[in-house]
Amino acid sequence: MKESIYGQYCPIAISLELLGGRWTMLIIRELIDGSSRFNDIHRGVPLMSRSLLSTRLKELEVAKLVSRTHSAQSGHAEYSLTEGGRSLLSVVVAVGKWGQEWLNKSPHLDDIDGGYLMWNIRKTSTWIEEMGPRAVVRFEYSDWDEDHRFHWLVIEESATDLCYIDPGHEVDVWISTDLRTMVEVWMGWRPLRDALDAGDISIDGPRNLVRDPLRWIGQSPLAGIRQRPTHDQVGRIVEAIRA
Repeated sequence: MKESIYGQYCPIAISLELLGGRWTMLIIRELIDGSSRFNDIHRGVPLMSRSLLSTRLKELEVAKLVSRTHSAQSGHAEYSLTEGGRSLLSVVVAVGKWGQEWLNKSPHLDDIDGGYLMWNIRKTSTWIEEMGPRAVVRFEYSDWDEDHRFHWLVIEESATDLCYIDPGHEVDVWISTDLRTMVEVWMGWRPLRDALDAGDISIDGPRNLVRDPLRWIGQSPLAGIRQRPTHDQVGRIVEAIRA
């Protein structure tokens, strides 16, 4: 019999033994968000090693939070949440809302994973009728290295693809900015108009697309939650200890 980590019968303690491992809740977040294949889940947690992701998925499968099947069409393994796993939606949403309202996010903006940012933008981008059959959006990040400086979204009514090399289509909209500004706007921490007026982001293209670009770029589902004043915000434990 596996020894209890906390040695308590409290449901909170028992739940944390299952869910408190590093990366575990982020994997569940990605599954809730619709990722089902291993590579797609990994794109949502790019700093996690693939071997550890495989281990965590197996653990969640044993715990009956995740089920694993093989797609006859693609031949790939696909992961989905069980009823017990899906019931964690309210927990994930509650933690996200709390973090959006209360946490001081500034320290996290000094080391941004651009791949994770673009993967999220790909999730929230949506086709609108003004785009016609397809719209190609090129993102240029001034503070990213040359190999990652440009990204393209190919937005169609049926799907949105994220490309790391030029897809070869004519570009409709050009977005130039830096990683921090894009995160702040996408997360709702900074108004787009403020970033445009300050020259921290430029968006060029047809007027019907650039007049209100957030209508099709989208934002984080947490963007509408108002943040607490700076003096009320809380920080990470490690930062409090160092202080």
